[in-house]
Amino acid sequence: MHLLQLFMVLLVGTSLGRAAVSEASRPEVNTCTVLACGSPGLNGLPGRDGRDGAKGEKGDQGVGPKGQQGFPGKAGPPGPAGPMGVQGRSGDKGQKGEAGATDTLRSQMAALETKFQALRTEFSNYKNVALLQGLTVGQKTFISTHRHDTYTNGKAQCEKAGGTLASPKNAAENSALQEVAKRDSKFAFLDVNDIQTEGRFVYANGAPVSYTNWKSGEPNNYNGVEDCVIILHENGLWNDYNCDTKSLIVCEF
Repeated sequence: MHLLQLFMVLLVGTSLGRAAVSEASRPEVNTCTVLACGSPGLNGLPGRDGRDGAKGEKGDQGVGPKGQQGFPGKAGPPGPAGPMGVQGRSGDKGQKGEAGATDTLRSQMAALETKFQALRTEFSNYKNVALLQGLTVGQKTFISTHRHDTYTNGKAQCEKAGGTLASPKNAAENSALQEVAKRDSKFAFLDVNDIQTEGRFVYANGAPVSYTNWKSGEPNNYNGVEDCVIILHENGLWNDYNCDTKSLIVCEF
C-alpha cells in the first residue's frame, strides 16, 4: 500500500513537471514577476550633476532691435593726485604808465585841501585874537586864556589851540606880554624852565634862553622846587617859580 502511494506521488509530480515545461514553451502572455508587479518604492536621492560639456561655437548675431542703455554705475573711488606741474617763468615787469587825468586832478585837490587847512588855522588864530583881546607885537600875538593852571596843563592848553606858552624873545615882546598879564592883574607862566639841569634855563624845545629879564636876586630856586618862570604883571620882571603852582596862562601865536 505504501509503495503504491509513493508511485502515485511520483507520477503526479512528473505530470506537473511536464505541464510546467509545456507552459514555458508557450508565447509569453504576462512576464511580470511577483516583485516587479508589487507596490512602487520611494524615490531615491537625486544624483550629482554631470560634468559640463564642451563649449559650443558662437552663434550668429541676431537681427532684433538694440535694447536701451542701462543706468550708469556708481562712481569709482578718486584716483591718486598727479605730480605737480613745473612753475612757469614770470613775465617781465611792464613800464610805468603815464599819470592819467584822474591822478592829476587828485593831486591838485590834495594841494588845495592843504592850503585850505592852513587858511582855516590862520583864521582861527585871528578869531582867537579878536575874542580874547590879544596883543600883537611884530609877528607875534599874545592872548590870555583868563585861566589859571599849572605849567604842564597851561602848555597843553596852548598847544591844543595851535600856539605855545608865551616866551618873549626881546624887550618889546616882554612889554606886550606884561600888558596882557596886567589886564588880569596876575603873573603869568613863561615857556621857560630849568627842569632838566638846575640853573640852565631853556625854552620848551630845548634851545637856551636868548633873552631874560630877571628880578633882582632871581632865580634863587627857593626851597629847591622852583624850576619854572613867571612874569610879574606889575613890572614885567621874571621870577623862578614852582611848576605845580597855578598861574595865569598866556599863549602866543
